[in-house]
Formats: sequence, C-alpha cells, structure tokens
Amino acid sequence: MIAERATSPGLDLPQFLFVLEQTQGHVAHSRNLERLLESDSRFEAGVVHVRQSTEALSRHVPLLRNWSWQASRSARTTLKRRLKRGKLDGLLIHTQVAALLAKDIMRVVPTVISMDATPKNYDEMGAYQHRLHHGIIERFKTRINSRAFSGARAFAVWSRWAADSLVRDYHVSPESVRVIRPGVDLTMFRPRMVARRPGPVRILFVGGDFERKGGPELIKALAGMSNPVELHAVTNTDISAIPAGVSRHVYRDLKPQTPKLVELFRDADMFVLPTRAECYGLVITEAMACGLPVISSPIGAIPELVRDGVNGYLVPPSSVPNLRRAIQTLVERPALRFAMGTEGLAIAQREHDLRANFNAIVELLFEIGRPA
Repeated sequence: MIAERATSPGLDLPQFLFVLEQTQGHVAHSRNLERLLESDSRFEAGVVHVRQSTEALSRHVPLLRNWSWQASRSARTTLKRRLKRGKLDGLLIHTQVAALLAKDIMRVVPTVISMDATPKNYDEMGAYQHRLHHGIIERFKTRINSRAFSGARAFAVWSRWAADSLVRDYHVSPESVRVIRPGVDLTMFRPRMVARRPGPVRILFVGGDFERKGGPELIKALAGMSNPVELHAVTNTDISAIPAGVSRHVYRDLKPQTPKLVELFRDADMFVLPTRAECYGLVITEAMACGLPVISSPIGAIPELVRDGVNGYLVPPSSVPNLRRAIQTLVERPALRFAMGTEGLAIAQREHDLRANFNAIVELLFEIGRPA
C-alpha cells in the first residue's frame, strides 16, 4: 500500500517528507511533484506513496475497506517508522485522508496538509458514488477531520472553493490557508507547433468514469450536429450508439502524461468535459496548456479554471441542448476557438505553471519550519 523513496544523501540539508495519495488525478499530481523533487538541491526529499490495499482481508472487512482508514493508518505507521531513523524538518501530506491519525506527529513535525477538496466539498458532489450518513455520523466525521486539521501548521489547497470550505466548515484560520494550484507541466503540455492535420473538428474527452464525467450527455449532444466532428474519447468504458456523422476513436488504459495522451491533447481542436461531479479537473488545465478552448460544468473549482465566454464555456450538468449549442458554436467558428484557446494558454502560463506552484509549496515548507 505504501512505498517509500528517498533521494541521495545530502550534507546538513533540511529533511522534508512528502506523503502522496495515489488515487485518480492525484497520481498525475504525484508524478509532477516527484520529477521536480529529484532535481531540487535545496533540501533532502523523501516520498511515501499511499495506495489502496489489494489484500483480500481489506476487501471484505468493512473497516479495513474504508479508504480513509486505510490511508491514515498506513501513513501513520510509515511516519512513525521514518521518525525512528531521524528527525524531519518538514512534512507535506496529500491528501487529508492520510493525515487523520497523524495529529501527534504533526504536532512534532511542521506539517502542510495539501488537498483538492475538503470532505464537505466532496459530500456536495452527489454524483460521486458516495452517500451521506446519519447526522450523528456526519458530525463525527467533521470532528475527526477538524482534529487532524488542528495538527497542521499550514494548508495548501488547490482552489478558493476548497479554501473557503476549510475556513467555513472546519474553522481553520484563514491565515494558515494558501491557494496553491497543482500546476501543469508546460514543457510537456503545450500547443502544437505544426499546421493542423486536415479533417473534421476534433473533440477530446478524457474521463475514466464515462458516466460521471458526462460522457452520455456528450454523445447525445453530438446527435444532429450540422457539421461532421471526430470524437476522441479516453475512458475505461465501452462507447456505443455513436450518432451518424460522428467518427469515434476510443482509447483505453492510457495513463496520465503518457506520450499518446499528450499527443491527443495537442492534436485536438477543443476539450469537452461536461462532468456531473468534479472537485478540480487537472485534465482541464492540461487542455488549457495545449491552447484548447474548454467546455465543462460550473461545479466544484472548475469556474476558477474556465472563465465562461473567455477561455471556454460553462454548461449546467446534464443540459444537453446547452452543451450542443456550445459545441456547435466552437465547431462553426475556428477564429473563436483560437481566441479562447489563446486565453486559456495565457491563464495556464500565469496561474498553473507547475514549477512556480511547486516552488510555492517548498517555500511554504521552509516558512512553517522557521522559529516563530
């Protein structure tokens, strides 16, 4: 469940440890951080991967099956083992689920808790396969998270949406909360530098959970389009019933940041993710970095990424007519696609530069480790 890696020994350098969740979009975030950690000479870095257990016992015992319990118990065990080898000068835990049982450790080691969303944010996303429990249980969950949060010295959250929830729902001091977006590797995701390949307008969709990410609505919206289009869908779901006039290309088992996936971004004309539930959407920033206009939903932190009418369109979830109009507009107006894509690229370079945001995290670790 947890693998640990450390860089080569340094001389009297600060010792930082990064505890990184390895689920869904957090895998790409982890890879981004680790690439930069390997070349940073300001400190000595260790990395702990937090993965879901594949043991049979964990699949059948209700408590052990709970991801929060798995992550926090295993992270605590590994942190205790690491501290026996020597002191740490700073600790970053991403996400908060791995911090639930580590309050005593965070009281000793200056800690930043990093997250894309609070548990309350997540509960708001009704389309996730997640249900609220009885009020007593929900209040208990809030207390458990608040207890863990009280051990951290600072928080690095991906969005203002999450930052507001930390302060409002968990009474975290606003002064301890920093909005530091995860960032996108601008050397990897960038606009194509060659002439556009001939053919119909290419629409890119990237979402493992086809239904939750709005795939069915996208298929319906493409029905009856007055212009031919190509749909390039990266998903784990079989797609059938494609409307006439739409060429379908489905890609399975494409891992984040692989050359083929990057190629699809750079070859596309627009990115469409009409998701029903999304906390952030790293793939949206990757599309923006490739100069693509984006059509998505005004939920979670997405309105902080996509400015409606500026670098794309925000369409209410499950609103097929509105989605069709937005797609049709961009299909028919290549100049508008270019203008919106250019705006998105500028936003990505200004607000989502991976290296700049990584440096902000490192500076925060140094800051909380200084004597008061």
